[in-house]
Amino acid sequence: MKLYNTSYRLKEIMKINNLKQVDILNKCEPICKSLGKRIGRNDLSQYVSGKVEPRQDKLTILARALNVNETWLMGYDVPMEINYKINDVSSKENRLLLPFNKLNSKGQEKAIERVEELTQIPKYTIDNISEELSITREDVKDINLYEIPASAGTGMLITDDVPCEIKQVDLTIAPQARKADFALYVRGDSMEPNYYDGDIVFIKEQPYIDNGQIGIFIYDNETYIKKYSIQEDGVYLISLNKKYPPIKIEENTLFKICGIVL
Repeated sequence: MKLYNTSYRLKEIMKINNLKQVDILNKCEPICKSLGKRIGRNDLSQYVSGKVEPRQDKLTILARALNVNETWLMGYDVPMEINYKINDVSSKENRLLLPFNKLNSKGQEKAIERVEELTQIPKYTIDNISEELSITREDVKDINLYEIPASAGTGMLITDDVPCEIKQVDLTIAPQARKADFALYVRGDSMEPNYYDGDIVFIKEQPYIDNGQIGIFIYDNETYIKKYSIQEDGVYLISLNKKYPPIKIEENTLFKICGIVL
């Protein structure tokens, strides 16, 4: 059963092994060279942010580089370790994997091509048919996603004409969105390793936040996603990336708590 997506799994393995995106790229490089493939910096950033799901060949490279089970990396409920029993997956997945494993490398490539072709035909995809794996209406939420993001670097001015779109969120993948009032894109790297450039954060509007929580703030007419920290000499907005210095909230300067990151 598929519980998560590749973006979630990549962040999970990065957190477990204390990896940065550049570390993953370095691990992928020799494998890419041997296969004549390429995973670029922008490619990986989009995989981690969830904007793009990697193709099967790129997924294989990532799984080999990270030494994890490819099926686990796709988000299925199987062990992370490479050596797992075929019985750990569903019967439908068994029917697909068993004959696939009997094919040689050329045959497997052809099988992957056929499956990828099917994913481009609406009547064969989960989003367009009603079956067990489809998400229900209760599992989907429409939320305002602002295109001009909260900055995770130097800050970005909030204006009344900030463009936004209505985004459908699958609550089975992002259950925290259930309580959210709106969503924002993250830009910059100051909140790594928890939040990466291009990530979407879900915000619950509220005028208060507890010490140590991560929230959205307006300070001196700029908006930030930071950790709220009350210290002996005042209040600070803290970046998780240590290369960014804390921002001290000065008196007589506009400061507003806009909400908490869920």
